[in-house]
Amino acid sequence: MRIIKSLIFFFLIYLLVIPFSLAQTEENRLLISSNKLPSWVKPGLALVYQYQGGAGTGKGGDFSGATYQGYNIFVITNIEKNIAYGLKFHITKSISSGYLSYDASVKALNGLVYLDPKEIEDEVRKSKTAGLPPGVKNEVGSAGNNLYYYLYESSDWQSMTRFFIIYDKDGVIQKISILEKQGNNSSAVSELKLLGIYKISLPPINTMPLAVKTSPTYQIYSSVSLFGGAYSSSAPFGTVRYALASSSGSILLFNSQLTTSQNMSTSSKLYGNFYMGPFYIHPQLLKTDIILKISEINFYWEVLGNGQYGGVLTQIQVNGVPIAQFEYDVNTGLLLSANIPQGEGMYMIPILLNR
Repeated sequence: MRIIKSLIFFFLIYLLVIPFSLAQTEENRLLISSNKLPSWVKPGLALVYQYQGGAGTGKGGDFSGATYQGYNIFVITNIEKNIAYGLKFHITKSISSGYLSYDASVKALNGLVYLDPKEIEDEVRKSKTAGLPPGVKNEVGSAGNNLYYYLYESSDWQSMTRFFIIYDKDGVIQKISILEKQGNNSSAVSELKLLGIYKISLPPINTMPLAVKTSPTYQIYSSVSLFGGAYSSSAPFGTVRYALASSSGSILLFNSQLTTSQNMSTSSKLYGNFYMGPFYIHPQLLKTDIILKISEINFYWEVLGNGQYGGVLTQIQVNGVPIAQFEYDVNTGLLLSANIPQGEGMYMIPILLNR
């Protein structure tokens, strides 16, 4: 049951909550199989999921809520010690307001795009043998067409969590649905559906970018841009500092310290690899016009040219719509500034203070 509960918590965090991309916390390693990874899990693949989600609260005759749709994109870049690592892009758009939200990070992808079918079956069998608590369902079964399902549901008089996942015989996650209710007044639902597995072009990179050796500090500004930019304002949000904590092969772990303008402090651990991390990109990727493209969904990470702070300006766009911009030092790959949408007209703008 420990692995099952960890898996539920993991998806609730990453599907129901849109984290601030400069201060997100890497969760403990979850549902990592001791079995050998299947042959299809290899660098150079992008798994694209369509995302839909929403949350709402209501009391009496009042109700407020929001719904979102977009993509979760997972790009496999490397494998270390039987764990697949890669880039995760979470891009959503508010259905009601049209405002965008963006988050990107390096993740361990086991349990996000792949499950071990035998491991799931063993865990369910063990949990039933041990006895399930009242209000808990935990089962696996056939979903037809050579697909399988896993269901976990926990409910009491106050709340309910329902987690449903469909996967194939190779462990490829096809669909995830999550329902979370708290009392009679609030609920959240989220769904991921696999659109496709695509080959992408990334150069082999076997060296650590020079930026990793720095310990940069960024001043972060919070900006509001409403009504198509007709109204905008910005204010200091705080500072964030990064430092390398440890490394294992091509996987790097960083300490992050976020301090807000109200002197509230948060520490977190973040992954990085040779391709990118929380404050850098490998400069080799800046020597081309397109850093990454997934033409099937019109996703492009392109190099625009000279930036405002003497670096190279890059931009993420989907279907021709600009999403987020990042400026990097051309020699070290160090992030100099960024403009990251957080939803509902909010933007986070980190600017390098010192390195």
